[in-house]
Amino acid sequence: MNWESSIGTHEFWVRYSVSAPMAQRNAPPGPNFHETVDAAHRPTGPAFDTTIFRLFVPLIRSLIRSGSLAICYRDNPGIMVGDGDGDFCLMQVDKTRFLRRALAKPDLAVGEGYMEGEWRLRQGDLATFIGRLLSNQEALLQNPIFQALTALQHWLFDPHRRNEPSRSRRNAAHHYDLGNDLYAAFLDEGMNYSCAFFETPAQSLRDAQINKLRTSIRRLDIRSGMSVLDIGCGWGELTRRITQETDAGDVVGITLAERQYALARDRAAAVQSNRLTYRLEDYRDFAATNPERFDRIVSIGMFEHVGRHQFADYFGAIKRMLKPGGRALVHSIVRPAPGTTSPWIDRYIFPGGYIPHHKELTDSGVLAGLTLERPAFVHQSFHYANTLRHWRQRFNARNGSLDSKKYDARFRRMWNFYLAASEAAFDASGYYVAQALFRKEPL
Repeated sequence: MNWESSIGTHEFWVRYSVSAPMAQRNAPPGPNFHETVDAAHRPTGPAFDTTIFRLFVPLIRSLIRSGSLAICYRDNPGIMVGDGDGDFCLMQVDKTRFLRRALAKPDLAVGEGYMEGEWRLRQGDLATFIGRLLSNQEALLQNPIFQALTALQHWLFDPHRRNEPSRSRRNAAHHYDLGNDLYAAFLDEGMNYSCAFFETPAQSLRDAQINKLRTSIRRLDIRSGMSVLDIGCGWGELTRRITQETDAGDVVGITLAERQYALARDRAAAVQSNRLTYRLEDYRDFAATNPERFDRIVSIGMFEHVGRHQFADYFGAIKRMLKPGGRALVHSIVRPAPGTTSPWIDRYIFPGGYIPHHKELTDSGVLAGLTLERPAFVHQSFHYANTLRHWRQRFNARNGSLDSKKYDARFRRMWNFYLAASEAAFDASGYYVAQALFRKEPL
């Protein structure tokens, strides 16, 4: 789940006193909202804070061009930014530290500031607000000068690190070993932590996840007696369904997350089959000892964690483990154009991850010597955006039942921001899901 964050704004100040009556403050801006603020309405308070806010304004003005957004600093009048289109959002900045963050590192500031309680939304939905920021960033990225500067920055400093097995284990633990109680609070009963495939918008999350699992199994075309590997098996529902709903002879799931591994093994006991096993092992190490063992390999929602520098290793491992004539189905979030990982996501949520462009996914498999059987199956943005809406609603409805010492207020704000930002990436930035089906040619 990956997105890029920045903040910005439009070209006019406005009168928007937070001392106005609540009904007036929460109403969408009226026709007089686009007035220029004169000196009497500029921020008041300590001189340093005022200076910081004034430095912040040009940054906002240069970046936000569309949408309907007001920003208020403490109890001072605010600014209205954008062109007034869409749902109105009102951002309340309570701490000067957020402004300093935004001036120093705008790509981290929004997420860190929300986590720390330095800003909040007084009106509007968080995913809608983040989507507004992302939409404006996408417009900025179309500027040729900005594109050239970004390309130079990426060439001089590649932010994507190599994920060696030891680092990959730490990265997996950072996210997936937080606690099974956390994931049980917002995932479906099968603990599926990837995009559901909705047959209709009203379909339940559980039914849409089952549809995703069965669609993936059907695309694999598993036949009687075949050996099947799930790379990044999570809590194991896909492997259990393969065992129960096909005549596969041998089903193996591998993961790097200890708590996923433990729960997958516990739930496998209900299947009562000696055909299903799990391993706590890196895919590269596993491939080294299992050459040409599997007829089918599936990997759902794991490729995003591989890291850009490991694409060749990943597909090389798949090729090594497939029997001649075998198939592999790789399911991944894809971005509409090549890019980089959000620094906030990399630091706090998924260290070492990278969302590929569609061609980065398919071309990497082909370069490793696999054949792309057909154009990748595409599941449009709605499917993951809707999945994330379900997760965020469930998380916010149930997080009161979580251990407050283990998951404190800062953690809950961080997680809510992560889910909302991921939802916005699909709704506003064109991210979607693709399933690429590869084949290892017979000798």
